[in-house]
Amino acid sequence: MFGRALLYYHKGGAMPSIRIANTGSVVETDMVMSILVSLQRSGVPILTSCGGKARCGKCIVRIVKGQELLSRKTPNESSRLAALGAGGDMRLACQTYTKGDIEISIINLMK
Repeated sequence: MFGRALLYYHKGGAMPSIRIANTGSVVETDMVMSILVSLQRSGVPILTSCGGKARCGKCIVRIVKGQELLSRKTPNESSRLAALGAGGDMRLACQTYTKGDIEISIINLMK
């Protein structure tokens, strides 16, 4: 799915970015790093407790822009989102990767 995007990235293209709507900050990411890891490495206080295994659902985010640029949902992510009653614009940051610039809203932003 990300073949062309990886080729572009390796040829010196810009790294994808994640704009966080509820803080106004922008975080650079990488197509092999989940949204959760990208946020954590940049010091964004997103709640999580399962270590990125799609079990807790606390890293849920709303995709504001760029849904078409995201990785496919894994069966584990789909199950957890269904259990949470999440809408179609919601994803688990721990299970989601992007190949381009996106905008999200963090549901469980730690204060």
